[in-house]
Amino acid sequence: MTDAERENLAADACYVGSAYHTDVPKFGMKATPRSGAMGVEQAEAEKIKNPNCLVCPRKWIRRQTDVTKLLQAALSAGTYVTDGPNIMPDRLWVRDPEENVVYEAKLCQPPKGYKAYPLTSYQVAHNLPFVLS
Repeated sequence: MTDAERENLAADACYVGSAYHTDVPKFGMKATPRSGAMGVEQAEAEKIKNPNCLVCPRKWIRRQTDVTKLLQAALSAGTYVTDGPNIMPDRLWVRDPEENVVYEAKLCQPPKGYKAYPLTSYQVAHNLPFVLS
């Protein structure tokens, strides 16, 4: 995709969140984490490579605009795999510039709403379709 096409996709994307990936209420949704959900720090400490469900750090609780901007930055940078031009990607990846945490976002409310969750260092090293800088 061209820079302009990626920018157009990014402008329309928004973070909507997921009750499964939070342990506190946020963005108007109740917290209903999946069974076995844990923070990325716990997964790393217990050396769990591919946990069932990781909850987002609480730093994002009141920062929906910032999360959306991070998501849009991933789209602008092209850190995703897509089925073709001008098609909103099903998945994308982005590194938090404030911390060394990589997030995977999934399209969950088409055409432009995403949920996201952190990844373990194992998932970043072995499960991404490309190396994320």
